[in-house]
Amino acid sequence: MAPQRLTVLLLVLILCWAGTLQAQTLGIRYQLGESTNDARYSYFLTILNMALEATRHDYGPYQLIRPETGTSQQRAFELVSSGQGLDIFWGMSSIRREHLAHAVPFPLMRGLLAVRVPLVPKNKTQIFNDIDSVKALSALTAVQGAGWPDTRILRHNGLPVLTSSRYESLFDMLRRGRADYFPRSVMEVWDELNSPLGQDLSISSKLLLVYKGPIYFFVHKENHALAERLQVGLERLWRSGRFNSLFFSRPEIRKALALINNRGYQVIRLSAPWRLPSLDKVQDAYWLPLPAQAREQRR
Repeated sequence: MAPQRLTVLLLVLILCWAGTLQAQTLGIRYQLGESTNDARYSYFLTILNMALEATRHDYGPYQLIRPETGTSQQRAFELVSSGQGLDIFWGMSSIRREHLAHAVPFPLMRGLLAVRVPLVPKNKTQIFNDIDSVKALSALTAVQGAGWPDTRILRHNGLPVLTSSRYESLFDMLRRGRADYFPRSVMEVWDELNSPLGQDLSISSKLLLVYKGPIYFFVHKENHALAERLQVGLERLWRSGRFNSLFFSRPEIRKALALINNRGYQVIRLSAPWRLPSLDKVQDAYWLPLPAQAREQRR
């Protein structure tokens, strides 16, 4: 075979191989934060990358595709559950979300999402000094995102809640006195306080709200392959110790653990208006226990 023809044949083979490889690469469109000040997503994006990388040998190459703009939590879930625009969503679970999408039952924050500390205006931190029951807390008004499962949990416990569909507006409502407090996860509140969102705001040093609220990865109901890959990847990260290595290395988690180990906090436990089917699939070891010394509330 002439050298020129051999060169052409090799070039064709290389192009075919490259095209096949590109066709087999799994593209995964993920959600962005709701605003430029929303730093909550870096942790989950890191875990997503780690879980996919841990399964590369079994499931093949992948590419994470960044959207051009951010969107609200509610809208991001709708895009995933409808199979239009996004392939993966991470957020707190609810009966509705588990019905409309495929939940991957691994609590990405080990339960810390549902340990909440009130974010309040700096001149109002004293309002929680005498709050020791759900009934006492019901005299105050919370602010939460529209469509967030937390909103239903608070209302289920008889707590007044105002909502907004815009993440940044929730902080503005608090500063303007339209609400008394904004329950934030003990893990995510630190980045918010250190950003423009936290201007003139502080956290209560007296009260914690606790309920069962795992945050999962969600994919489209029929995307069994991606759901399986994520479950396998997360379990591998757990068994190898890499998940906890990341978890405990995060500054926001170290601050959260220091806060919940503070004996001075009053703990008010809230009930959820549902029993999540996914909870039966979550290993007990995945949950981070709340310190036993925390003082419990009166109903």
